[in-house]
Amino acid sequence: MNNAKKVEQLISTLTIEEKVGQLFVLAFAGHDTDYALDLIKNYHVGGFYITDDNAASLTDAKILSKTLQAQASLRPCDAPLLLAVDQEGAWGILTKETDIGPGNLALGKANDLELTESMYQVFAQQMQAIGYNTLLSPCVDVNANPNNPIIGQRSFGEAPALVAKHSIAAIKGVTKTGNLACAKHFPGHGDTAIDSHRSLAQVDKPLEQLLQEDLVPFQQSIDSGVSLIMTAHINYPQIDSEFPATLSKTILTDLLKGQMKFNGLIITDSMNMWAMRKNFHPVQAAIMAIKAGAHLIMLSEEHYENEATPYKQIQQDTINGVILAVKSGELSEECLNETLKHVLCFKYRDLETQWLTEQLDKATCAKIAEHAAEKAIKVLRNSNNLFPLEQRPFYLTFAANPTLYDSLVNSRGIGPNDPHPASEVFTQSLRSQNANFTAISYHEFSDILNAKKQLDKDIPVVLITEDYPLPGEDFYSEEQLNRVKAAHNLFDDKLVVLALRSDYELAHFPDLNTYICTYSSRAASAKALAKSLIYPPN
Repeated sequence: MNNAKKVEQLISTLTIEEKVGQLFVLAFAGHDTDYALDLIKNYHVGGFYITDDNAASLTDAKILSKTLQAQASLRPCDAPLLLAVDQEGAWGILTKETDIGPGNLALGKANDLELTESMYQVFAQQMQAIGYNTLLSPCVDVNANPNNPIIGQRSFGEAPALVAKHSIAAIKGVTKTGNLACAKHFPGHGDTAIDSHRSLAQVDKPLEQLLQEDLVPFQQSIDSGVSLIMTAHINYPQIDSEFPATLSKTILTDLLKGQMKFNGLIITDSMNMWAMRKNFHPVQAAIMAIKAGAHLIMLSEEHYENEATPYKQIQQDTINGVILAVKSGELSEECLNETLKHVLCFKYRDLETQWLTEQLDKATCAKIAEHAAEKAIKVLRNSNNLFPLEQRPFYLTFAANPTLYDSLVNSRGIGPNDPHPASEVFTQSLRSQNANFTAISYHEFSDILNAKKQLDKDIPVVLITEDYPLPGEDFYSEEQLNRVKAAHNLFDDKLVVLALRSDYELAHFPDLNTYICTYSSRAASAKALAKSLIYPPN
């Protein structure tokens, strides 16, 4: 008997409650494993969105995944759970024990497809080893809008063809390990100026333009066999004048499944993001998404409401609401069965635990991340030949407001969560790599401006800029921009700007003489930048 027939027979034995639960991928707070096990046993959920909040070490993560899968194996429907993580480079989990490298934008700038493939093999291998079987990556959005507050470093770049090539390489690296890859955010989040964690954004492009731009990486990801695609909570009024992509049958069924021939799993972005929650009731949004063609409903990211909102009740009410919709006929059982059949056939076929290729050793993984960070560094302006500084003394300061660093590691473990900001890693790396660190004078930004008369006018001033793609929050601001301008006005051709971020800020500084960019705010890039400041890059 083939897989589909077996699944059909299984579905015929399941209750509506058991069927509906399988379509949900949920988050849970902290180490509340008892609640997670209850969701498996009594709500029949199909998977979890995992963060550092749930397991802060590789050892704990391995125990957690085994515990959850063991409970799932006891159900009438014993399909493995999707254990999904945002391991994508610019975002990542378990950063103290894994090698996440510099992120997609840096990989795109390095433009070495073998390196991108290897970096994603590292991500997937390290997650597969602890039982996390689904990477919610790569982010295949095209950076069409440099002011996009949430994509930025998470994208491979601005050119659709380049993004597509690196997306294929990333997917190839993931699938080598038996892990699942997920291309996101369909049909493209790169041309927005609004973070969908905050509100409902809009991309006002005709389909013909999207097919030539934003959809190019998605189509090539589909053609290369990507397992999942994540939806975008964004309006595309020229395709669907009424509903955002997550809730649009025109976009998910007609376009993605029909025209683009995607036959994998469609998973929604978190339905707790404000783009959804501020505009649609949770139950109705879940029902609409299933009707539109989504296979999996994800509810994660309670981090900005964890203390104020009864998230458990919201999760349970949403599942129960979909169950009632099926029983009342609002959502047909035929639609439910077809959706579940697709999910279960996929799970029983593709959720493997064995390795599909030879594993990279620990030292090789670390070397790949280091090499990616080093290769991405670009000297964009150096008209005064100040870079590298080698053994010359210099003054060092930072443009970011230090109070913003408190947002880098939030309570849900989503987004940039290195334990220390890139600027701190940079300073520590200078100390460890440069025996002559005493020749480097560190100043608070306000102090260095006020002390200009006391500074040696022949010694360069090194200014660090930073940005982090924080969900629902901003790091780079007008204040940081103004600090760079103020420093440039005071120190002119002696100012060296080192960017632990994208180079999109450079448009504001047409007369700046020295600018070096890492395209990343990750620790690996901070270390590589410190090394390159003292020693010329290869």
